Amino acid sequence: MKKRYLWLAAPIILAAAMYTPRLVAGPESRTQAYFAVQRAWLAHWPFDYGKNAPTVLLPAVLPGAPVWYQVEPQVRMRLDPDDYVSRTILLNGDWEPASWQAMREHLASGSTFVDVGAQIGYYSLKAAAVVGPRGRVIAVEPNPETVTKLEGNIRASGAKAITVAPVACSDSESVLDLYAAPAANTGESSLSKTNASQAGEAQRAYKVRARPLDDIIRESGVARVDVIKVDVEGAEYLVLRGARETLAEFHPILLVELVDHQLREMGTSVAQVEGFLREQGYTGRHKVGDNVEFVFAPQVSQR
Repeated sequence: MKKRYLWLAAPIILAAAMYTPRLVAGPESRTQAYFAVQRAWLAHWPFDYGKNAPTVLLPAVLPGAPVWYQVEPQVRMRLDPDDYVSRTILLNGDWEPASWQAMREHLASGSTFVDVGAQIGYYSLKAAAVVGPRGRVIAVEPNPETVTKLEGNIRASGAKAITVAPVACSDSESVLDLYAAPAANTGESSLSKTNASQAGEAQRAYKVRARPLDDIIRESGVARVDVIKVDVEGAEYLVLRGARETLAEFHPILLVELVDHQLREMGTSVAQVEGFLREQGYTGRHKVGDNVEFVFAPQVSQR
């Protein structure tokens, strides 16, 4: 009976996918309708084959207008369907859920979360909802185009726990070139032009202030740091070198993106990052996609 229902529901959902976005007036309304139908199709289609049918069949009605989307009760974001991260959230309702879960396990009311490479704020906003008014979230994002979007999402979500640091993180105070990645994947913006050009040639560069994370943490006045996420398209080693004091004082859980070819474009490697963290008393616990969770465990690290 269930299979029969699914077979009957499938053509109805597909028909809605074909015609609803065209019938709804206004580009934002069409975008909302398009992704609502997509999510319904993914939720009800019973087979792996055909999961992407609406996208394959409807290239002419793919939406292009940014829309406001309620990710969860305390997380509201303006999402651009032409941008990879935003489009994924609109389609699935989340972004890299396994990475979030790895961090969520170490956050509670009153915790401090540091989001280095905050982008449009997905993890920062989710963390703010967890740590509450007694907690702190420090969102570090150097791309001026993205900072505007990040701050808009923070206001829309009423996330008063978040402080934005509109800088890059490095191992010393300096001014660096930041390359803005194309609109297809703005999350690939990087201090390396090559890394910022993976979805097409980076068109713009900004001179941005770079600061050690230790200075940002010290000036924030936080009494604890529980989790630090570092996702900066190849500059992870620079970030961690500038966070020695924070690691030594607070021993936070780390979730660090480690992509060797991106690190090599910045003159380092996965092995060098892992070696540096071992020297600080950290050991890798498990891998979540391109991210590695590190925990402070000096006795384990010295074996």
